[in-house]
Amino acid sequence: MRSFKLRVHATLVLLCFYVAGQTATAGEVVVAHVGPFSGPLAVNGLANLEGTKACISEANADGGINGNTLRLVQRDDEYKPEKTIAVMRDVAASEKPVAFLNLLGSANVAALIKDSTLESLKVPVVGVTPGADVLRSPGSPWMFHTHASDNAQLARIVQHLSMIGIKRIAVVYQDIPFGRGGLEFIQGVAQKASVTITKNVAVPSAGEDFIAIISDLRQSNAQAYVMILVPNSGAAFAAQIRDAGDATPVYGMSYVPVQGVVDKAGNAAAAGIGLAQVTPNTDSTSSALIRRFRAAMEHHAPKDTARTQLHLIGYLNCRVLVEGLRQTDRAPTPEGLRRALQKLRVDLGGYTVDFAGGNVGSRYVDIGVVTRGGRLQY
Repeated sequence: MRSFKLRVHATLVLLCFYVAGQTATAGEVVVAHVGPFSGPLAVNGLANLEGTKACISEANADGGINGNTLRLVQRDDEYKPEKTIAVMRDVAASEKPVAFLNLLGSANVAALIKDSTLESLKVPVVGVTPGADVLRSPGSPWMFHTHASDNAQLARIVQHLSMIGIKRIAVVYQDIPFGRGGLEFIQGVAQKASVTITKNVAVPSAGEDFIAIISDLRQSNAQAYVMILVPNSGAAFAAQIRDAGDATPVYGMSYVPVQGVVDKAGNAAAAGIGLAQVTPNTDSTSSALIRRFRAAMEHHAPKDTARTQLHLIGYLNCRVLVEGLRQTDRAPTPEGLRRALQKLRVDLGGYTVDFAGGNVGSRYVDIGVVTRGGRLQY
């Protein structure tokens, strides 16, 4: 009888240890996406969100990270800098996320840096758009940039134009930190490449009326126009230039979505517009990253969701976060994740992210051209 009681007691002790172990290894890790899900940059914000959701679902379907399930918290900042700060502080206090994803908007990011929000919250951010160098140097040690900078994009555009024999350009830029910083940089890089800037024109934040400047641009004798514009402004500029009968080549940055240009200008007018790209082409399956991205969107995103570069950015930022979490403890902390990210070097399938040299993980840039079919080719 005493032997039976001992065996029962031992079994109960082992069961308690097993249950405790199960509780410890089956936790929930919260990540947060605060972004513009309404307002002028809603197209970008919502696309980033869909890509991130597909990545989260993919990770959870594969068993989670170190035994933990990921839970995504999303909040709309309406593209308002003061609201970005307020919402991030609120989410940090109420949800205790291990990281934020997909910061979007130069004025919003600049406000966070000026306010030292992340230093106060001590929560890292993975993925920041735009890649304005003024937001990276010095930036914040809590921000991890997963794609090449704006300066790298502009340098590639100028290099490309110089190689094809274009020596005179006009620059249309947004009158916000993103645009002003880009103009200052392109002035220097153009001079080194013996490319003359015949005119530069500032436009308001998120502005879409370019009618008043089109004739001035034509008279500038530029051989190409370079846009340093946010998505809606870039698409509107391209459409209005073509509507005015101006066939001057137009080049922009990765933030201007192909579909936005096509929707406003039409396939025929959009054809030939060049856009710098900081990720592999989502219309090509030549890289393992894109094949996995497309599979994740097919299995985990709502039916008929697009698979654009904007969706890829959200997916990519989340994949980098996932790889960072794999290098942490089973109960990850924001500080532990930051330390892991600082040492992270990973090939995501033809796209390498390496933070060993600082908080900028990639320098990949290419030039894509819009085809008559409304797709990007590069």
